[in-house]
Amino acid sequence: MDYKTKPTSREELRGIARFIRKLFKCKNKYRFDVMDAFERIPSVIPAVTCLVVEDDEIEGDIPARCVPDFEGHYTIEVKSSIYDGAAEGIGGYRAHILHEICHAILCLLGFTPILDRAFKNNELKPFESMEWQAKALCGEILMPYEETEGLSVRQIRYLCHVSRESAELRYNNYRKPEPKTPLERRARQWF
Repeated sequence: MDYKTKPTSREELRGIARFIRKLFKCKNKYRFDVMDAFERIPSVIPAVTCLVVEDDEIEGDIPARCVPDFEGHYTIEVKSSIYDGAAEGIGGYRAHILHEICHAILCLLGFTPILDRAFKNNELKPFESMEWQAKALCGEILMPYEETEGLSVRQIRYLCHVSRESAELRYNNYRKPEPKTPLERRARQWF
């Protein structure tokens, strides 16, 4: 489920991502240590608590969630199978955990739900969508724009330890001119 929130831009989210990487003392210019952030966030941001829960404690195919208490505190709950997979380095599982951390951070920065009946057909513009903002911030933290610009999908995936889907999304967001030949298309995918 998505909610409307105050609008932001990709550039503003990049600035927040740089701040988060500094806050968690990220030394690797590519890879952000999601597991370290998950373990340390309660001491770095006391308004956030992190828990690993049994898989059946979170319904269905939801891998993790951010639960507000409406008093300014957020609890990140992660299914144990997702936590274990992230600890093994599975990029998609790392992204699930960081995505929920991003929800808490954005809410603490004032990007909270706005009750608004004005939007048509329940459609939100991406820049005012809580889900889009959390996904975009997560991507900016995991794959820093300045560091990954010009890299191939394979390089982004390897250096940032992200899923192929995430690396492809980052790569495609650079809006490079389309390759003219099939050979250029294949070369760009691999190099």
